[in-house]
Amino acid sequence: MGQMDTVWVDLLGTAYEQRFYDVDGVRTRSIEAGEGDPIVFLHGGGGHAETWIRNLEAHSPHRKSYAIDMLGHGFTDAPESSDYTTADVLNHVVRFLDVAGIEKADFCGESFGGRISAWMAINHPDRVNKLILNTSGGLPATKKHQSDDVSDLLARTTNSLQQTSDEAVRSRIEWLFADPSQVPEEFVKIRQAIYRQPGIKESLTKLFSRLFDPEDAKNYWLTPERLAGITAPTFVIWSDHNPIHSYDDAKEGFSHIPDVRFHLIKNAAHWPQYEQAEEYNRVQVSFLLDGEPSLATVEPISVGGKS
Repeated sequence: MGQMDTVWVDLLGTAYEQRFYDVDGVRTRSIEAGEGDPIVFLHGGGGHAETWIRNLEAHSPHRKSYAIDMLGHGFTDAPESSDYTTADVLNHVVRFLDVAGIEKADFCGESFGGRISAWMAINHPDRVNKLILNTSGGLPATKKHQSDDVSDLLARTTNSLQQTSDEAVRSRIEWLFADPSQVPEEFVKIRQAIYRQPGIKESLTKLFSRLFDPEDAKNYWLTPERLAGITAPTFVIWSDHNPIHSYDDAKEGFSHIPDVRFHLIKNAAHWPQYEQAEEYNRVQVSFLLDGEPSLATVEPISVGGKS
């Protein structure tokens, strides 16, 4: 059984609010905290705003944080009419900015949220200040061990959506953690509550079928040519136990971004922002404020693919 911590523990020192916006008829949830220039936090596929629960307080003195539930996720509506392509989800994020009155923001995306954040920087450079890609999705997954990890993810996702039992949902969340014993029990209950929302099971099933369908996926891979068009200063945060793509894969893939730096967090898997929150917050806030992460306890940054 995982930890019994509650998300309230991570919010006790933070003034925050949960808001719902009408984004073209889609009720959209956002957890907001802090003051200053805006930063938008985007969770991964099948995730939700609580992905960032250990990061809001650290950013609050410096940024107005918006951790949103993307289209068909969390407690945001899941309209039956959507195909849940990357373009559909991206357009919803753009329209959220419009409705929330955000002209330009820093973007921080984890996994699928990283893919969306990168496409924000590619297609809407005027809306992106700085870009943080945290164990980002979007790179091609063509090697055998990568396809094996994808198959494992899809099996756990399908099982959790169909069964919604504690065991099935916990197994899906464990995929995110280097140490499965650290999975908070409350996250199991949060996801079960999400799965009870109208249309969510259908939206996530569509989304994952789109993400890993070879014909559809190639339209949204973050190829060298596409990444070379990103003009925003970019910080790629990775982990030593990340599934699908290793740190070397990340450096090879994302080095095509002209203004990029890299950072490896150890003893973490797909959720370094949660598993190693103190280090994650330190280097990310430093990048946002100074343009370079603090290097007190980390290995050298690579800039533009060069060490």
